[in-house]
Amino acid sequence: MQRRFFTTYEASNFLGVSLPTIVNWIKANRLKAHRTPGGHRRIAREELASFIRRHGMPMPPELDGEGEAARILVVHDEAAQAQQLVALLKKAGLEGVALTDTFAAGLRIGLARPDLVLVDLSSKGMDAMALVTELRSHVETKRLPVMAVVNGREEKAGRKAMAVFDELVTRPIDFEILRRKIEAALRARKAA
Repeated sequence: MQRRFFTTYEASNFLGVSLPTIVNWIKANRLKAHRTPGGHRRIAREELASFIRRHGMPMPPELDGEGEAARILVVHDEAAQAQQLVALLKKAGLEGVALTDTFAAGLRIGLARPDLVLVDLSSKGMDAMALVTELRSHVETKRLPVMAVVNGREEKAGRKAMAVFDELVTRPIDFEILRRKIEAALRARKAA
């Protein structure tokens, strides 16, 4: 079973900073913590992992989230369609966040460090290919799995997407196939 809370000393070891630095971050509300009845500070696992991701720090194995929901960024120019994909992901125990433009997606990728990006190529106003090309040009996001959702009837779009994306899912989306492909992509990323 995973520990839910860590001491400030443990947090300082995870982050590679001094104990006073952790305390100062807590006092400045940069890192959230609570106090035990004995007056000791404790930091929730999720808060510590979120802080590490926000600041682009390497994730310690103790916080690497076995059992934690994978974070998937869903990019589609229509909010309703994006939310449908997020709902599908939730059924698989995955955490999905919907965005409706590639610029916002780029920002979110830099800040939130998702585990995978799912882009719907039926979006008309987005340049999904440019987003993926940009991700592949940076060391930090070069290995970030990016999957594309394509209409099953659009063979030309599918062939073009195969050269850029890690994986394709055809619409209408089969929930089980989507789940298996995402799990395979996440396993491959961990193994890399």
